[in-house]
Amino acid sequence: MTSAECERMDSLEGWVAVKSNIFEESEPVKLGFIVQWNAIECKFAVTCHNRTLQRQRRRQQGPADTQCSWAGLFSVGDLRNVHRQLTGVSDALEPYFPDLSDFERGNIWDFLFPRRSSGADEAERDVETPCRQLEKYLSAAIDVCGRRIVLDALFAEDERGLEEYFENLQEFRRKAMEEQVARARSALRKILHQHKAADKLVLLLKIYEEEDEAYKELVTVATLFYQYLLQPFRDMRELAVLYKMEILKSMEFEDLGPKRIDALEKEAEDWRKRAKDAVNSIQDITVNYFEETSRALAGMLKQMEEDRRRFGQASWATAAPRLEKLKFMLSKETLQHMRAKEMCLNRRKEEIKEQMESLANQQDAIVVVDELELQYYETQLELYDTKFEILKSEELLLVAQIDTLRRRMKELKEEVVYYDTCEDPEELQSIMEVGPLRDPSTPAVRTLNRQLQQLETKRGAICSRRAYLRNKKVSEVLSPHSFLLSLIEAPHTHSCQPSCLLQKRERKREEEQRRKEWVDQEREKTLSRLRSFRECGISHTHTLLPPLARQRTPSKPHPKSHPRRKLRSQKTSLSTSSFPLVQEVLQQTSPVLHPLSPPPPPPLPPPPPPLLPLPTSPSQDPETLDTPMPLLSDKELESLNLFNVLCAGSMDEVLASLQRGEVQLRRVEMQAGVPGDARESILSAIRLGVKLRKVQPATAPLASQGSQVSDLERSIKAAMQRMKKVSSDSDDEDRGDTHSGEWDS
Repeated sequence: MTSAECERMDSLEGWVAVKSNIFEESEPVKLGFIVQWNAIECKFAVTCHNRTLQRQRRRQQGPADTQCSWAGLFSVGDLRNVHRQLTGVSDALEPYFPDLSDFERGNIWDFLFPRRSSGADEAERDVETPCRQLEKYLSAAIDVCGRRIVLDALFAEDERGLEEYFENLQEFRRKAMEEQVARARSALRKILHQHKAADKLVLLLKIYEEEDEAYKELVTVATLFYQYLLQPFRDMRELAVLYKMEILKSMEFEDLGPKRIDALEKEAEDWRKRAKDAVNSIQDITVNYFEETSRALAGMLKQMEEDRRRFGQASWATAAPRLEKLKFMLSKETLQHMRAKEMCLNRRKEEIKEQMESLANQQDAIVVVDELELQYYETQLELYDTKFEILKSEELLLVAQIDTLRRRMKELKEEVVYYDTCEDPEELQSIMEVGPLRDPSTPAVRTLNRQLQQLETKRGAICSRRAYLRNKKVSEVLSPHSFLLSLIEAPHTHSCQPSCLLQKRERKREEEQRRKEWVDQEREKTLSRLRSFRECGISHTHTLLPPLARQRTPSKPHPKSHPRRKLRSQKTSLSTSSFPLVQEVLQQTSPVLHPLSPPPPPPLPPPPPPLLPLPTSPSQDPETLDTPMPLLSDKELESLNLFNVLCAGSMDEVLASLQRGEVQLRRVEMQAGVPGDARESILSAIRLGVKLRKVQPATAPLASQGSQVSDLERSIKAAMQRMKKVSSDSDDEDRGDTHSGEWDS
């Protein structure tokens, strides 16, 4: 920095940030002052004792390295200087300072010969009263100014560093950004409280605009704050991975001794643990961010639902698109939150496994094994709940898109078309005949209906997956969890009476009965949902008309061909709605033949020709038929710019990178080939390798310690096998999921 910049009035060169709470007391401390007059030095001896710390030391609770007593000699001028400093903090101390004029030195001779008249005056001078007044004054100064200021003014230590008065710049910046997030949160909450005062929809729409801006500000500030929190852990992760790679490279290409190799292996393991801790911290911070945004969106959506009840359906049509956008955004943020939480729960499971493996060398750890297994089951139950929330969020995303599609289809069907006047009646008749072919809403409605059916298919898959997870949770996690919990609580129930055991059995039977009833109820709910979904699919499919068949149909069809066409269209609609998965496969495999377009009926007089692939009209390309149209129109997409910017945040990229880091290679199962000759089978067995069996050495009878170790190992292995069985299905499902990037765009 140049000298000219340093001389500027607004230059920050040499300035520091002082702590705002530097003189605040963390806990109340009682100080006692003792003041006496020192006749030899002609000064006041002031002693201060920390009574609170002395009591803690007597009880062996306080730290031994903390100073609890101070002492010093002060002349009258020194005490007056201290009084000036303290009155600068608070003017209330001015009348409490005692009169010390009798203790001042009079002239130059008293200054040169301080003991010349001290012997004659000491007997007549009242010393006790000023000393007691000084003690009261210092006690009042402690109450008014605080302990830190009074002690620094009386017993200043030159070797004390000034850094304790200054703010840590990183901590200071973190607090400032945290305050910005709190201000943005309070501003959004203040706008939400203004909804009840808006009695007109026009005012409410203005409040919605302010609310969107406030939420945008909250997301921007929160993203900056959490990115600032993430940066040190990102740097540590990159640094740890870099050092680990360098160590592994040196171990691979350099000729090192065994001691050096051991040291490098320990260092590489240390860097690996640091990288793992950094990734864990990144996961926790990501969970906190998405919890913040989802909570804000939940408040906005709840307030908008209350507003919808206050206004009629006709007037609320202008605000309906925003409600759909809020539902979509809340589902997406909740989905991201649950995904981040799922990673943390998987990490917790791995930590429990590591703790259980580390118990192999310890004695009397069987109880700890049971507790760890119980914690693992509880974590697995929480993981299942998180998976249910993920599926619920995905279903809400689909429901939001389905509602948008249905609203657009309703708008297209209710759209009024105005025609020009016709002078010739024959021209009007021709327009009425070819009107369905020229209806511009027909292809749009058909495309929206196809997209709606695809979304309903995805929703059905989510419902079936939820039912599968629910059954797994009940059968494979709840039963072992309750059984292990009963085993842990068993020692406490041995001393109970037989009636207690009977009551426990009755409670267990009632619990099993309630569980079965709950499973039956959920099954009935699932079946009813499937029936409604199937009926909904039928009602949305049978109304579609085959456009290609309509083009082949003459202007005046034969009356006998109508029942056949109607029957065939109903069969097609039933098949496509009842088997949506087959329909989706047909859409992917046969782009020329539309799945909803049955072949045209053959004419009656001539014999029916052989069925050939339907020719496509030049105006309708098969690629354009199968290409889905955008979910929203261009006008609605322009109105969604704010929400698109907010959804595609940098924290989503952080979560995506964490999910990419969790992807692991899966073992490829060897496919069984065609059985050949014996030589080929022998060679394949050699390639696969020989599986060695563990040989039990024939030793003497084990001692008691060896039996305890073997029992511990057996219990650990059994617990690990049960835990692996419980989490195998969910882990395989996580590795096989491909939905992680479906909602990222």
